[in-house]
Amino acid sequence: MERAQFHKNPDPNLQVVLAAALGLLRKQDEPKPEIDGGLQRRNQIQRMFFAPLEDFLINETLPIRQEARINRNVLDRVWKWLGRDLMPEDFQTVLEQAGNMQISGERVSALVQALRTRAVDALGEALHHSEVSDTQRRRMGIELGGERGIAELRDIQKIFSAERWLVPFLQKIPERINEQRLKRDKDVLRLVDKCSYRFPDHVSIIAAALVERSEAPAALCSFAGRLAGDDDPKAIEKSQFAPFVDVVMSEAERLQILALEHCNNNPDPVAFSQALQEYHSLVRGVERDMDLSVSGKWRKRLAESKRSLSSVVTNELNNAHGAVRRALQVPKFDQDGKLQIDQEAIDDAVRTLRVVNMVRNASETFAVNEVGKRTRQAVEQTLEIVTRSQISDLGKARGRQLQAHLAAADVAIMLSEIYFGSEYANQLRRSRQAAVAKARKLSTSEQGNPERKLVASALGGR
Repeated sequence: MERAQFHKNPDPNLQVVLAAALGLLRKQDEPKPEIDGGLQRRNQIQRMFFAPLEDFLINETLPIRQEARINRNVLDRVWKWLGRDLMPEDFQTVLEQAGNMQISGERVSALVQALRTRAVDALGEALHHSEVSDTQRRRMGIELGGERGIAELRDIQKIFSAERWLVPFLQKIPERINEQRLKRDKDVLRLVDKCSYRFPDHVSIIAAALVERSEAPAALCSFAGRLAGDDDPKAIEKSQFAPFVDVVMSEAERLQILALEHCNNNPDPVAFSQALQEYHSLVRGVERDMDLSVSGKWRKRLAESKRSLSSVVTNELNNAHGAVRRALQVPKFDQDGKLQIDQEAIDDAVRTLRVVNMVRNASETFAVNEVGKRTRQAVEQTLEIVTRSQISDLGKARGRQLQAHLAAADVAIMLSEIYFGSEYANQLRRSRQAAVAKARKLSTSEQGNPERKLVASALGGR
């Protein structure tokens, strides 16, 4: 939408929709005064300036930096450094023009393009000075976050300098590239082969763009073999197309970091297992398509990421039985008569069951064969026995205890559905309905018979 507003004859409602979208994305905690169109447009200049980098940005800090995979956090540092130290007058001019609503959107877009073109030379000169002067390099490192920041600045300058041919090239590449196109079709292969021949120093940039668009990133290993004319990993490693495998290894490392982040910090009970599944799919694809036993460098990188996740998954499996038992507890009422549902325990059980299910077919990837078997046996027994027991108790419950047992049974059925599937869960739901009907029938019968009610009350007080 931001790019569209600078096109000729933009939709008159675009500004309203864009302002609403930006508000949602920023997740503002407190309402703020509406900003005028000029200030809003000024705030978009930074994103417009870095627009050619969109295919190359990642949110994770990789253990081994991969050329052309740029951490998104460095953009703010580069922007401030450029505007303050390197090109202050140029930046000020463009920002003032952007804030002037008398200036057309097309004109602002052209100004940003010209600013980016001038930045190529300014960045190139600054990088050259940093290579010949230790003082300049230290200063640049302080501003950009050390040697890694300088390396990412070099990537930014390289991508910007290639914009003239890189943007048209990427426009010809599909937004999503399926496995078939990488392994068998020739359209993407021809485009990449031709581009790599003309710009051999930019193969890493092309590889980074393709891994971002690939539905099956592991297929880039086969794609590298097709480009090199030999699927032998040693031959690929010696060819100019080795970056296509390097970038797959970096993607495995990125998914490993993402999985650990979800494990430690994301309360969403589904996110961790999904990240593990993505990692497993990539590793399985790589090991299916390439014989890594003959490639020490790539085998080592993949093994290190697998080892890191293996310990985390093992710990998750060891805690699975306890997590499920905690979630299956019948909730209690507080002093105000409110049912206390332990949602955190339920979320933990959902997460751990999804992990147990996921690693059932990925035990080799995470090296959890034995612990996986033990965990599944314990979880299956607990789910079956406790769920049946809760449904049985549900039919005997009275009064508000019916509400507590009903909540416990619903949790048990939900967890059973995650682990055993919908067919088994539907059987449990039918049993639950029968138990509820039985409990309500008995309750109604007791209410109509004072003697039964008295006996039930006496028995309940024991």
